[in-house]
Amino acid sequence: MRAVRRGAPGTAGPGTRAEGLRAGDDTVRAAFPAARVAAVDPYDIAAVAAVALTSSGHGGRAYTLSGTEALVPAEQVRILGRVLGRELRFEALSDEEARAGMEAGCRWSTSTCSSASSSTEVDESVVRPAVGAM
Repeated sequence: MRAVRRGAPGTAGPGTRAEGLRAGDDTVRAAFPAARVAAVDPYDIAAVAAVALTSSGHGGRAYTLSGTEALVPAEQVRILGRVLGRELRFEALSDEEARAGMEAGCRWSTSTCSSASSSTEVDESVVRPAVGAM
């Protein structure tokens, strides 16, 4: 089995700020304000994985998943606000704030983490069967 690596850190949509939104914070802060991302719902990823892992014809294949529309973070926040019935505000992180946030969440150096995470190359690592599947 092969896996497709996900996009760069800091490009996740407003859902990553769920705790703040639940607590009443109407400002969503994110890096890369000009970066368009076609976000994919984790449940959709799970549904595709379930089919690929439990039905034939998928061995050795890699699938690239993409959302229906590439949006900048401000557009994502505007849509989220409309769905929630709240007036949300987008605020871009500075490059320094974004770097500090990525370094705080990265187990390796930022340069290693960023270069590995922003790659769209196929990961050719060998994936062993789960114990229950043997």
